[in-house]
Amino acid sequence: MPKQVQQSIIDDKAMIAAYEKNGFAVVAGLFLAEELKDIESHLSAHLQRHLSSAPHGDVVLEENAARSLRCLFKIHERDAYFATLMHDSRLLRLVRQLFKGADVVADGTMLIDKAPFATYEFPWHQDNAYQFWSPPDAVAVTLALDDSSAASGAIAFLAGSHRSNILPHQPSGVFGASRSLVTTPATAEYPTIIASLRPGDILLHHVNTIHRTGPNQTPQHRRNLGFAYHSSRSVCDNVAADQYKRDLTKFQEQAQPR
Repeated sequence: MPKQVQQSIIDDKAMIAAYEKNGFAVVAGLFLAEELKDIESHLSAHLQRHLSSAPHGDVVLEENAARSLRCLFKIHERDAYFATLMHDSRLLRLVRQLFKGADVVADGTMLIDKAPFATYEFPWHQDNAYQFWSPPDAVAVTLALDDSSAASGAIAFLAGSHRSNILPHQPSGVFGASRSLVTTPATAEYPTIIASLRPGDILLHHVNTIHRTGPNQTPQHRRNLGFAYHSSRSVCDNVAADQYKRDLTKFQEQAQPR
């Protein structure tokens, strides 16, 4: 567990207001430099120990000569450090406020690494199109490990789209982003806002908020550590979830070499 060097000053009312208005919110500097060094050290050790042996569906590699890492899912299942990190009291406190005091259930931890000059994009989608929470009291929390900007493929949101229902989705054909919207959304109703982040910043977004990422046009990596949470009020449609997992596994086995 990273040592908490100091308590960040958070404007809770502003964070909640931004989340309720836009479907996402940024908390700057929640994790400080010393904590990030500790996380980086454990992440490096985890990749050395587990990357080659992780189940096929948990690893997505780049389609480049180096076969560098794009996504690594279910980190918490293989590493007690990250299982503890996803229960960090600061993260749970933020999420609990968004859930209006309901109990918070931690679902998992993953790493997304957009490599330098990676040209692929994660298309517009809603996370609940493959998580199936009802009611949709669920949130994705992103910890930035690197600078995240429009140039490096930062997450772009359609502000206010979390108030819509789940729209029709289809297989995206992009490794690491399983589903995409069938129809490109009209941004006139929901303006596009790019969430630029500095290392240590936290981004929280509702599972119904429509979002995407662009290519990385910089020579630096753009890594995000992701945590998923749902409230004790929410129930998963397990039938839909199981069918989604079967479809995803079939796609991964047929399309991606290891």
